[in-house]
Amino acid sequence: MKIKAGSLGIAGAVTFCVMYAALALILKFFPTNTLKFIGMIHMMPKLEYIKPFIQVTPQAIALGMLTHTVATFLFFWLMGTIYNLFQK
Repeated sequence: MKIKAGSLGIAGAVTFCVMYAALALILKFFPTNTLKFIGMIHMMPKLEYIKPFIQVTPQAIALGMLTHTVATFLFFWLMGTIYNLFQK
């Protein structure tokens, strides 16, 4: 069975874009609670370590969404292409 690599890439990129936008908006409107949760996940007891690195500006959200979506598309497209190469 062949996979349409372009469609797989678009599906992965759109899914990631929606998730990234949702998480960015949550971080934008609830920064303290979100940072506490991120700190808990990464086992960082002190939020002072990560606060200087978190910048939630509209430009940061847009640039992050663009770069991560393109990278996700390329990853899924490459995965589909490699899968198709191994199919007879």
